[in-house]
Amino acid sequence: MAEPTVGAPPAPGTAAAHAASALLDWAAEPRHDRPRAVVITGPSGAGKTRFLAQFLAASGRNPRITVHATGFAEGQIARTLAWQLGRHLGYGPLDPDRLTRRLQSDPRPVLLVVTDLHRAGRGPDHLPSASPAAVVSELLGPLLALPNVRMIVESDTADLLGAEEPLVLGLDPAAGPTGPSSPDPVRAPAGPTALAGPDWRTATAEEREHALDRALATGTARELLTDPGYLVHGSVAAITATLADPSLSLPKHLREVWAAAAPALSFPGLADSERAALLHAAATGRDPKLAEYLRPLAETSSWTALWSLPRRKTAALAVLPPDPTGPGTAVAADTLGRLTCHSLTDGRTLASPDSGTLWTPEALAVLTPTCLLGLDRSGILHPIPLTTATVPSSAAHLTLHHNAATLASPADLPTAVAAGPRHAAVADGRGRVHLWSLHSPETGPRTIELHRSAVTAVSCLDLPQAGAALLVTGGLDGTVRLWDSATAEALPGPVESRKALPTALGLADTEAGPVLAVAWSDRRIHLWHLLSGRMAALPTPHLGQALALTGDGHLLQAGRDGIHACRLDLAALWATA
Repeated sequence: MAEPTVGAPPAPGTAAAHAASALLDWAAEPRHDRPRAVVITGPSGAGKTRFLAQFLAASGRNPRITVHATGFAEGQIARTLAWQLGRHLGYGPLDPDRLTRRLQSDPRPVLLVVTDLHRAGRGPDHLPSASPAAVVSELLGPLLALPNVRMIVESDTADLLGAEEPLVLGLDPAAGPTGPSSPDPVRAPAGPTALAGPDWRTATAEEREHALDRALATGTARELLTDPGYLVHGSVAAITATLADPSLSLPKHLREVWAAAAPALSFPGLADSERAALLHAAATGRDPKLAEYLRPLAETSSWTALWSLPRRKTAALAVLPPDPTGPGTAVAADTLGRLTCHSLTDGRTLASPDSGTLWTPEALAVLTPTCLLGLDRSGILHPIPLTTATVPSSAAHLTLHHNAATLASPADLPTAVAAGPRHAAVADGRGRVHLWSLHSPETGPRTIELHRSAVTAVSCLDLPQAGAALLVTGGLDGTVRLWDSATAEALPGPVESRKALPTALGLADTEAGPVLAVAWSDRRIHLWHLLSGRMAALPTPHLGQALALTGDGHLLQAGRDGIHACRLDLAALWATA
């Protein structure tokens, strides 16, 4: 999936130069009387891929052209190509149906580029996914049917895309750079089926990428797929395509584990230890035997899964203050508002307190060791005592204040909450954060506007020596921002800005200093060492709808796919960031 080389542009006056000019004009002027698809076609050696690379380079210099996503289709199936496109669009790795629905609701006019469509397809020959036509019918066709989507596709024939009256730009070997044609390695099982006594850590990139293609040709695919070492190092597209074959008899939980890990494993450039950590995290709670096999290699990564409850759908999560007499406790709320307390050490259930209210959880924050602040999806705040103790007056005061404000003005609807021992923060749909002192709530909140759109997440860290709080927020504008209440000033620019959305935040004072964890909508977690400004990016197989970070380096994620805990090696993270 290497990006094509740009090379020199076509010589002026040549057919390739005219085609390049026509493509740039089409991309810069979307009109209803023009086709919404362009097919770059021509025989092998005509320079189609390089022509597209030159277009991408030229479009980057043209403010009227925005290419929103590029997909490299060679050796991919519809699912894995959809993961590529979803990542580039800022949505994260989505399956074809979900990607189509997401693009349908996207207000932008979107331009997609797909290279080497004629080389798409992977897996057993008897499955539709082995053919490029399946990528068209399952992914590109539905996307092109959306009125806000335009597409540029490279193919050796003009009719493969199946689009209605596309603009066809044909190249020939004389019009573009020439060279030896590239063989289709996924169709040519040359070389050994696998390495003799394979140590996949020392295998070449070509051996890792095409071992399963060759094994399919020789009938030894099952043996390869039951090798955990190959699962760590092998081709994500080839494994995903082959596991879709229901006739292939495999260990009981392998397909479930791979389905959880594969979208994150498809991120380019992952180190072997990161791939092992991802697969180990997906196996934890699903396949104990595989998880134990993978653990030694996973532990060489900067993070390692500790425990996982993959079937415990969770809407909100918070970690109680450390208790010297216990293992540490996380409180999770399911989609019906039922609470469960879990041990931070191993995830076992410690208690199931009654929330005392009917609510649909959006977020949880810890006000005191015995009282939580719950945010309902309707925007209503609820104090939630964990024991029979009375609700603190600070909780009653701030919930009454914001619930009354919401009734008076729906635009003031709370969207996120956070708290520390001394402060609580309530964020709203106007991009504002309201910071409360829990010791003197009668003074009311301090309010600052940090975003121009709704706040999606907030985290709060008390600074005892300064008597202040550090606030971090994420917004629908794709930014993460920081505010120090001691100076009453926000940083002039965002901590981070991306095409994806920040979905959850965690903030903790660790032995390495204050650390910020940001869960993004594209299944990435960014860990920021705030004193140095260094950032480490972690892929994750989990959906980060809720996040918690502890001072000793425990990171918890929760969402529709359960609750998951991992251990962070903070020293290693900052050494390599």
